[in-house]
Amino acid sequence: MAKAVRRGLIAVAVLVGVGYLTPVVYLMTNEKRMIFQPDQFGGRVVVPFPDSLGLVANRVSLTSGDGARITGIVIPAADTAAQWLLYLHGNAGNVTSSVLPPFYARWHALGLNILAIDYRGFGESESRAPDEKGTYADARAAYEWLRATRGVPAERIILYGHSLGAGIATELALRVQAAGLIVEGAFTSVPDLGAEIYPWVPVRVIARQRFESIEKIGRVAMPKLIMHASDDSIVPFAHGQRLYEAARAPKEWVELKGGHMNAFLRDSAHFWGRARGFVERLRSDLPVAESPPPAR
Repeated sequence: MAKAVRRGLIAVAVLVGVGYLTPVVYLMTNEKRMIFQPDQFGGRVVVPFPDSLGLVANRVSLTSGDGARITGIVIPAADTAAQWLLYLHGNAGNVTSSVLPPFYARWHALGLNILAIDYRGFGESESRAPDEKGTYADARAAYEWLRATRGVPAERIILYGHSLGAGIATELALRVQAAGLIVEGAFTSVPDLGAEIYPWVPVRVIARQRFESIEKIGRVAMPKLIMHASDDSIVPFAHGQRLYEAARAPKEWVELKGGHMNAFLRDSAHFWGRARGFVERLRSDLPVAESPPPAR
């Protein structure tokens, strides 16, 4: 009888162990595939902008630090001496996916040139498997292309990252000089976000793709505009709050209405009013005002 009980307990323990290890192994095996999703939101097909937007977009190709071929689009401003927005998109789709064309149009209306790139494995860029290190190199290559090929002074470049792109832009802001950094819908780190989604899995231990913006934002010296939508269902609002609190001055905080992708449409007046103010302060070399801390 005792042997039977022991065998039963061992069997239960084995089943529990297998049941626990299975999702752990799955997450470890599929981590990059879960983080980088170039086949979503229109996939890798880069499409022309609607004529109604009145935008002229030129394709650009450049080479990343490790030799990867990276492509993107340039939307020139009427004033060749205008500021440049270096836009780094999220983890899915490409530079023309979803709501990005009207988003670019609004920034262009503020008088900015725009360079938006697709990381390796995204859009028409080289089909190398994307990873954290590679996306950092790709963003750096885009910045260096602006500086060396287009001759743009650092004080006329604004870095903008959305979602995953916010982690990439924050890393870039640590390494280069620029007028300012804008992050929207940003997570504090992949381990933080993963631990919230999979609380029963030791994500903080097994995650190899880190994007630890919370550890970096406090060392970014340039002016920062941190925006987050209160109804963001992809990256919880608290991530944006924590990033703002960890950031050093000068910094601004903007709480938006809407979701992860559409706050610039849902809360248009607020979004673009604050964006315009930030850009004009950078353009005029005026100090960025310290915002009140975000409410919890």
